[in-house]
Amino acid sequence: MVGRTSAHSREHGAPVRRRRAPVRRSGDGFVIDLGDEEAALVVRLLDELRQLLTSSSPDSDERVLLVRLFPVVHPDDDEAEAEYQRLMRDELVESKLAAMERVDEVLAPGSKGSRNDRMFDEEQLVAFMQSVNAIRLVLGTMLGVTDDPDVDEVVEQMESSPEYHLYTYLSWLLDHCVRAVSTG
Repeated sequence: MVGRTSAHSREHGAPVRRRRAPVRRSGDGFVIDLGDEEAALVVRLLDELRQLLTSSSPDSDERVLLVRLFPVVHPDDDEAEAEYQRLMRDELVESKLAAMERVDEVLAPGSKGSRNDRMFDEEQLVAFMQSVNAIRLVLGTMLGVTDDPDVDEVVEQMESSPEYHLYTYLSWLLDHCVRAVSTG
């Protein structure tokens, strides 16, 4: 790959290599081009999410982190909402766990994918997208991410946290997944 430099990097004298998109179509599937450390990070985050989802008695902090994964369907009817959650929560958890398992098949150490050939079929890529988005939702809850534009001081504090950098990295990765699925 030939490195390109941006105007910003030329101004400051340090050439910056632009890498290819981390997710792209390749034949009938998709290549997810993550370094070993990046893949290990995603696998570790999936393991942490798996632990949250399967905790037999989550404490109140853990329940709060999962709120965005199980949104309220009946906001004006507590009884209907309780019934919906009773009927659907286990199925939703199983769906999320199954998606994470598909991702582990490709990304986990010792899996068939190595640094340069992590091939996903469309079903695995959708599972990857669902899993990455679930992690983002939990991180967003931790960070207090909202759609409210009047929270500038919170945003400044948030932007300096490692969790925020992780959140933006996963958002960037998810964006490339969506672009890859949308092309072709």
